[in-house]
Amino acid sequence: MSDLPLTYRCPACQRVKKQHWDGSAGQDWCTMAEYVQRCFIQEQDVFLSEFYCTDCTVSYDRLVHYSRTSPSCFT
Repeated sequence: MSDLPLTYRCPACQRVKKQHWDGSAGQDWCTMAEYVQRCFIQEQDVFLSEFYCTDCTVSYDRLVHYSRTSPSCFT
């Protein structure tokens, strides 16, 4: 595919995670600065795709669950 590394960026917390083109996952979620240091690449040489990280997904799921189980203050 492309020579640029595929990297997921969480739109909620802005952390990133490397994703290989064959579908295998890279390292854990980290800041962009940590990612650039680990991979020895320039920040502009990354193909970014938005994908929610595990922590933000769990937080969102809890928020949705809480909003469905608690009574609304607007009723």
